[in-house]
Amino acid sequence: MSTDIRRINGTQFDRLIKSVGRYASSSNQTALDMTYQAILNGKNTTDVFKNWWSLASGGTKYDRLSRFARMLAASWSDKVYTLGYVETGPTEMTPLDDLYGRSPAQLCTDETDPVDDWADEDPMTWYIRANALSLSDGTMNVIAVEGVDPEFDIYGDTAPVYTFCLALWLRKWNDGTNYYKSWCTTQRGGYKPYAGDIAPTTNVKRDLTWRPTFPGGRDRAVNNKLGSGFGQKPFNRTSATAGNTAAKLNDAFEGLWNDADTIWALDMWQLRHFNLENSDMCNGCQDYNYQYTVALAEENASRVLLTSSQADNIQVGSNIMIGTHPSGTNTDRNTAANYDIADNATVISKEIVNIDGTDYTAINLDVSNLNIVSTAYVSTAPWNSGNTEKLPGHKDGACVSLTAGKNPMRIQGVEMMSGAYDIGLDPLYNVTNYASSKGDYNIFECKNSENLSGSITANYENTGIVVKEVTSGWSYIKKFVDTDKAILFPSERGGASNTYYKSSFCGAHSAGVRCPWRCGYLGHGAPAGLACESGYAAPGYSYWHCRPRLSGSGKKRGEWAT
Repeated sequence: MSTDIRRINGTQFDRLIKSVGRYASSSNQTALDMTYQAILNGKNTTDVFKNWWSLASGGTKYDRLSRFARMLAASWSDKVYTLGYVETGPTEMTPLDDLYGRSPAQLCTDETDPVDDWADEDPMTWYIRANALSLSDGTMNVIAVEGVDPEFDIYGDTAPVYTFCLALWLRKWNDGTNYYKSWCTTQRGGYKPYAGDIAPTTNVKRDLTWRPTFPGGRDRAVNNKLGSGFGQKPFNRTSATAGNTAAKLNDAFEGLWNDADTIWALDMWQLRHFNLENSDMCNGCQDYNYQYTVALAEENASRVLLTSSQADNIQVGSNIMIGTHPSGTNTDRNTAANYDIADNATVISKEIVNIDGTDYTAINLDVSNLNIVSTAYVSTAPWNSGNTEKLPGHKDGACVSLTAGKNPMRIQGVEMMSGAYDIGLDPLYNVTNYASSKGDYNIFECKNSENLSGSITANYENTGIVVKEVTSGWSYIKKFVDTDKAILFPSERGGASNTYYKSSFCGAHSAGVRCPWRCGYLGHGAPAGLACESGYAAPGYSYWHCRPRLSGSGKKRGEWAT
């Protein structure tokens, strides 16, 4: 079929869809796929998918999603998207090849008027969400797909919500001055699959890649099960090892967010927005750190009273902690006296109230029968999942403000930076030779989620990557280790908040086993971002601003040998 079909108008498209439907009634699935593949033009992917799905049959829903991914790949096989940058220079990346002349994808708040741009429907950046559970072979049991299955459950009660998209091929190189990243949809010389997209049993590239749509939440039906769904309370104050146990209440093959997931998120940010990292463009929740003593005590309350200036800083939809905070208590949110009245209570509204002639702002909550004592202390907390559902369509962005740092952000259908670190157990670091505030990071990976552990067992493979004399404490990232493995670890530090990766890394303060904490938290400020990592926490360590999270395709992965 001539590729001129890609230029047909809306009326012609509708007519063609009807004729294809009549033709496909013969159950010729190969012809169906070829016909719809020819229609794809980078602007109609969602419409094509919905119509194709209504006629597609055979295999599981995962198989059918994989079929559509192969259609996307074939339709865009002549495209190469390349970004160039100077690693020691500005963070902006220059679009080259088939990205040349394009602008970065639109970033939106909930009040932005969306405009059509290339990233909305492009096969390389298009995505679809579905309820799914992990299977032993590394694929997914897709239960319901958004937009085509009426039983799709955004709350994640049926099964966690995942975002699926085409698994791309990647090439990285430098010419001595400039660095380059390049993506394509079908295999070419020098291009390799992402480590997280290699099937564990066959060592071949998967057609699909996927991530949990939402940060780690408490399943609404089973409070101690780690979920991914709209409106779930944050699964904070939970270590990576305890989070792994909670993940496996979904199924034995589940795991936790790993470096394959972070690498994907960072690369998709770059591909869509032509910048090394998101800081100062779409900040996520990294500057929402407020703590106040209540303005007035109340009994049997479903609210707290603050002054108007204090209340101005509290966002509707966000969470707060309330504690009795008796005299002499510190302000650490991990101290029980700072959340013993209410923990992760959601702000449902704000209103001015007058009590005995004085105006206060009432912060109305989703909990009741609270005994608010005069010493009660209010602290902002990580967000429930789903704040980014307010964004228009499938746009990237953050609600209220892109740069204020108060709200979670969304990147390619995945909500990130919710006010707590995303934590996991792959990789694990063995910090050795610690002396003079420096230690050597020996990096191990576990490619099978069934074997995740809080210690470096025989199931953890020594990657051979060792970064020596990593200083303790925070410093900005300049460069990452150059590897094809599912490892994202800084090889050089000493940058700044407006150069290189704009995010920071924290080295350990002692020897021992450590695990990655990703992206920062609500009080981190400028050092937080998609490239940020705290590398000082042990796998059994928990805190109010850590949040175990389900994993994506990299939870079970093979080894590319071609």
